[in-house]
Amino acid sequence: MPSEKNHRLTKQMTNLLKAPALPQKTFIEGQTSYRDLFNLTCGLVAALRTHDNPDQPVCLYTEDRGLTAATILAAATKGVPQLLLPYALNPNVLRDIHDTTGACRVITDQAHDLPSPMEPGDHTPCAYPASGFNAATMDKVIVSLFTGGSTGTPQVWPKTVGNLFGEAFFMVEKFGVSHEDRFVSTTVPYHIYGLLFAVLVPLVASASVTASTSIFPNAITDAITRHQATVFAGVPVHYRALRDTPIQGDSLRLAISSAGRLEPENGAAFHQQTGVGVTEIYGSTETGGVAARNRGNGETTLMPLASVETRIANERLYVRSPYLSPNLETDAKGFFLTGDRVQVEAGGGFVLTGRADGIVKVGGKRVDLEGVQTCLKNLPGIADALVLSLPAGRSRENEIVAVVEGEVDAMAIRQALASNVETYALPRRIVAVDKIPMSAAGKYDRQAAEDLFAGKDKSSIRYL
Repeated sequence: MPSEKNHRLTKQMTNLLKAPALPQKTFIEGQTSYRDLFNLTCGLVAALRTHDNPDQPVCLYTEDRGLTAATILAAATKGVPQLLLPYALNPNVLRDIHDTTGACRVITDQAHDLPSPMEPGDHTPCAYPASGFNAATMDKVIVSLFTGGSTGTPQVWPKTVGNLFGEAFFMVEKFGVSHEDRFVSTTVPYHIYGLLFAVLVPLVASASVTASTSIFPNAITDAITRHQATVFAGVPVHYRALRDTPIQGDSLRLAISSAGRLEPENGAAFHQQTGVGVTEIYGSTETGGVAARNRGNGETTLMPLASVETRIANERLYVRSPYLSPNLETDAKGFFLTGDRVQVEAGGGFVLTGRADGIVKVGGKRVDLEGVQTCLKNLPGIADALVLSLPAGRSRENEIVAVVEGEVDAMAIRQALASNVETYALPRRIVAVDKIPMSAAGKYDRQAAEDLFAGKDKSSIRYL
């Protein structure tokens, strides 16, 4: 991060941690004021600093946006250990985090779910000091996000003060967010998109956000209407669900979509109903936001964010950004090679053309095709396996399918995989063949394998 931007962010963080700009203003609609939020932050800072092992990371295990905001603020101060955010609120996930990190302390409002030896930490509010708290350095890791892997092995992405709050302040400026804005979000706060647009962006702007994560169409439209929302942050599946639900969105001025590809027809339907075009943000947990477009404004290509640099070589996308996780491997110039293939468009923009690796998204979740494939190959009775991602019917959503060599049935495969593979990553269609198609070079012939599911080759297929 350039020094002038670093200096500016340091000043912004100093001001943020000094005191709430608008103490009486509501942060969580109907529940929490900014004064309440900062008093809770004060109690968390005291508890986290005085523990017997203050350097041990702490797991934040909650869907409560107020508790999340207060804990993130506490983590951004000097002398407070980093936080760990799970990829799901599940005791088994907590056990994985404990086994991986040794963490035993948990900040939570769901203490009944905690597996031994994890125990809840104290977060009793106390009066926020008049002098506020000193911000940590911008390169301090304050959060590590665990992202669920399809094979049960999570990836861990550390985020610094500069990564998280730098992006939050940038988004506030980019979208002109102010204390007058009211957010409705369909995203959970322990994933990066939700952490930004359901917690941090409203927080640094002194805006308001609804308490719950609305996921059903009627609940979303009700929340927008009831709270007179000005900003809606959703995921593609929810924009699709809203196509057949009337939206009273006269108050809306901004709609955002991320965590997957927004189908143009779904964005267009939302635009037609509300008069608000949907801004798509392309990025990932490890990179932060990279590029954006709004088809409602006639933008067909993704344009890099003003704070991000991109480079395209051999159809591969490279990113240099102040939001990159510090554990990412970059080249000598600081560029990170993403897993996406892209096509250069006029004006410096690009469009995505596919994945260069085996990671795909299904229903907004990352699936490691090679990981699922390895699990299949390790099952008794399977000699070889190939896992693919194909369009699901006439929709543009993807589904996982598999071609296997062996005498097995689909139910047995799914049952055997269930303990190692997330439900969304389980193959929806499985074809058994005498021999998986191979190319002359001795590699899997993926096109021939895909043709099996299109019914173009019935010679040795057994549909299970």
